[in-house]
Amino acid sequence: MARREAAIPRGTSNATPVFAASAEGATIDDVDGNRYLDFAGGIGCLNIGHRSPRVLSAIREQLEKHLHLCFAVTPYEGYISVAEKLNALAPGNFPKKTILLNSGAEAIENSIKIARAYTKRPAVICFEDAFHGRTLLPMTL
Repeated sequence: MARREAAIPRGTSNATPVFAASAEGATIDDVDGNRYLDFAGGIGCLNIGHRSPRVLSAIREQLEKHLHLCFAVTPYEGYISVAEKLNALAPGNFPKKTILLNSGAEAIENSIKIARAYTKRPAVICFEDAFHGRTLLPMTL
């Protein structure tokens, strides 16, 4: 904990004092050898568990192609393929479009920008006392 306090700002909190050493399925093993059920699941991104063999296989396959490209700079097939699949799954008989983002705050920021650009209206409606993200625009809602 002393290393954490020395290297990480106080404003960055942790829900538990557990330091993960490894994780698999629905469990996390800490550095002291204790095993815990992971009820947070990477805050929503691990609904199939840690280190799923299918996900690990897909990651290894992707590593052979490229690790990371910014779609805004260099488009790539995988991004378009995922967008097409999500568009096909979304209900309704009208054209759909998808943007892939890395966080809820980024999704909120972009949804506001897209809505403002599309409607030509400056304002948006939001819920008061709701969490919208930790970046400036969501925090002003």
